[in-house]
Amino acid sequence: MARRREGEGRDVVADALALVRPGLTGFGGCHDPRWDLAAFRTACHALVRAVPRATLGACEGPHATAEYYRARIDHEGRALWLLLNAMQPVLAFAEWGERLDYRFVDAPALAAAFFGPHELASAARLETRLAPQDWQSRLDGPELAQANRWRPERVGHYVFCWWD
Repeated sequence: MARRREGEGRDVVADALALVRPGLTGFGGCHDPRWDLAAFRTACHALVRAVPRATLGACEGPHATAEYYRARIDHEGRALWLLLNAMQPVLAFAEWGERLDYRFVDAPALAAAFFGPHELASAARLETRLAPQDWQSRLDGPELAQANRWRPERVGHYVFCWWD
């Protein structure tokens, strides 16, 4: 089971673990046909036009080791990454952490301005810690093999993985 952080209830953990589902990593699946890099860029440009003091940097599409779109957004002096899973459109915001990984954050003003089909994942859900049995009971095939190899520590590591 997921390790609970102080202050997390069972509902938060169960909600977070609902994101650990087959098809998110790109191993054995295909991209959501509603999104491509052009549509992602259009949605990001619309977001920064709608949100005061937001500027858009680079927008990138999925590639061989990362099955998600990402865009650099600076908002009120805060550098963030907007992330959208390419397989199933899960949306999140993150800062680049000290451990060279994402630290997930909530950005409600930016999230409210992002249009297009997506499921918003909160920082609390994505920062929920994982134990091997969490993915072993939910995945199979190539995704299970990759999770067992790379051993994601948090739900966000699974949803926005860059495994090779």
